Amino acid sequence: MLDLPGVFKHNPENLPNNIPYIKTNWENKNELFLPEMTSSDYKIGIVWGSNKNNTHLYPQKSCNLKFFVDLLKTVEGISFYSLQVGEDSQVLKYWRNYEKIYNLSTQLTYFTVTAAAIAQLDLIITVDTAVAHLAGAMAKPVWLLLPYQADWRWGLSGEHSNWYPTMRLFRQTQVNDWQSVFKTIEQELQKINKTGVEKVVAKIQTSQNPVKNKGFAKTRQQANKKPQSPTSVSKSIQPLGIAWSVDPTTGWGNYGLNLVLQLQRKPGVAPVMLSPANTNYILNPIHKQILSNLAQKQQKWQQLRQIIQNQAVKINLPVLHPLGNDINGGTLNLRGEKNIGVIFFENTNLSNEAIARGKAFDLIIAGSSWNAQVLKDRGLTNIATVLQGIAPNQFHPAPKSDIFRDRFVVFSGGKLEYRKGQDIVIAAFKRFVTRHPEALLLTAWHNFFPQFMQGLETTGNVIGLPEIDSQTKKLALTPWLVKNGIPATNHLDVSPIPNYLMGQVIREADVAVFPNRAEGGTNLVAMESLACGVPTILSTNTGHQDLLGEHCYQLPTQKPVQPTNIFPGVEGWGESNVDEVVEALEQVYQNRSQAQFKGEKAVEFMQDWTWEKQVERLSQAINCR
Repeated sequence: MLDLPGVFKHNPENLPNNIPYIKTNWENKNELFLPEMTSSDYKIGIVWGSNKNNTHLYPQKSCNLKFFVDLLKTVEGISFYSLQVGEDSQVLKYWRNYEKIYNLSTQLTYFTVTAAAIAQLDLIITVDTAVAHLAGAMAKPVWLLLPYQADWRWGLSGEHSNWYPTMRLFRQTQVNDWQSVFKTIEQELQKINKTGVEKVVAKIQTSQNPVKNKGFAKTRQQANKKPQSPTSVSKSIQPLGIAWSVDPTTGWGNYGLNLVLQLQRKPGVAPVMLSPANTNYILNPIHKQILSNLAQKQQKWQQLRQIIQNQAVKINLPVLHPLGNDINGGTLNLRGEKNIGVIFFENTNLSNEAIARGKAFDLIIAGSSWNAQVLKDRGLTNIATVLQGIAPNQFHPAPKSDIFRDRFVVFSGGKLEYRKGQDIVIAAFKRFVTRHPEALLLTAWHNFFPQFMQGLETTGNVIGLPEIDSQTKKLALTPWLVKNGIPATNHLDVSPIPNYLMGQVIREADVAVFPNRAEGGTNLVAMESLACGVPTILSTNTGHQDLLGEHCYQLPTQKPVQPTNIFPGVEGWGESNVDEVVEALEQVYQNRSQAQFKGEKAVEFMQDWTWEKQVERLSQAINCR
């Protein structure tokens, strides 16, 4: 090996040292996140143990972690991130009370991940290990701690490296004397001020040795460029974190699915799934492959769900946070470099703590004009309105299968719960079916959260609540409807069902009815009914107001709603009139041509509500390409 310089005719004046020659696009690959420490701290990666397999050199090259711990007591404005791997990383458990030492060892499974970590740090302080070479090759400021008898490549004296212009050498002046080395480190760290680590780097890059200056001239021109902040976003690719699970069986999950599918099509944007996707119900092979590919690239991010339960974490990309009632969500411990809340709520009682949480976001995207107005009325100004969308390839007019032949099909969808108002549907259909025995109530009412059904039994429209079938774990809806006066032959429930199949179900209906008491969003199922061209009956309250027009049948009477334990704040909610629902059903039944006209108008109206257009509006609202 020592013959190679002669073979290649290299000498100290012309050693190849053009850096960086190792680069990592960690912003795009999202290999690693760093936790949030004090925002003004310098982030310093540390390594104190060399390779234990080298039993002869390990004791000389390695130092005690306590030397680093002592620096935290005397130097303000710094935080340490351990890049130590192997057995030596275990000693960190004895220093777990030090909040400014963060252990990355469990995440450093590949050297590419170590590189991703280094890229996000301001400075590396390490003993003679591969980390020193990696940081130097990446043109990262690195302070190398050398024993009295250092390896040949570091020379016999001096503080500069022939190999890495951004490296500074700190040598023992006596055998095993790490104390004096760390005293020098302490003094140099004290010099770092709020103008940046770049000042310290500049000192490294200004050598008094004319021979080395000649060899490093070109490299210094590159290195003197201001390094990119470890929290900055790539100019070419803008990552955007989505902090809820992609799952086609829930409203939030369907939102996430379409958000990911649309964002991955946009040039310059990379959606980052911060929660694992539920692909069990995604049978579209194209969608499944897209999500699988993204998930494979973003495995490191999947640790967030467990980590943020116990500690605050800061990641280096903007994040969309799911928010609900009381401006709350399960990701408040997760902070991005920009934090955007996406909110759908129905409970209008907002605590002072909720308002404070809302003000902490850079922006809150409201899922309806009603939600936006409620937040603004409470004093929040960081509000934008972006509505949900529909997938036109799934929700569009098409011929019926005619499976129900001459029956008049009334569709009602959405989780069975108090605010969705299915008790009003039942009361209205009970009357309607006595006039038209061929009518069929087609429901998609499955509810993964049956506690929200409470309150339906108190309205006077229905008796009791449905039981949960012990074998299928589904709501026993037909027996419940029979108790409420609707014959079993006049009801069919199709839930639970993945969203991409809903279009085939909705198109079988002659009318869709939604007398909902409240919608924080714009009622995804109602939107899908309109997009399919099905004549649609809508209550005129809360989020439904964004959907209203001549293209639908409106329920104008909206009386005050009684609050419940789950929903104590019902400002703006509306109680639809059962008689008006029956009358609207009769209008559709008796005047099919008018119903068809409204259905066609609804299809035109929903052309501006595609997921592609709504995600573009979302991107513009958050200043994302």
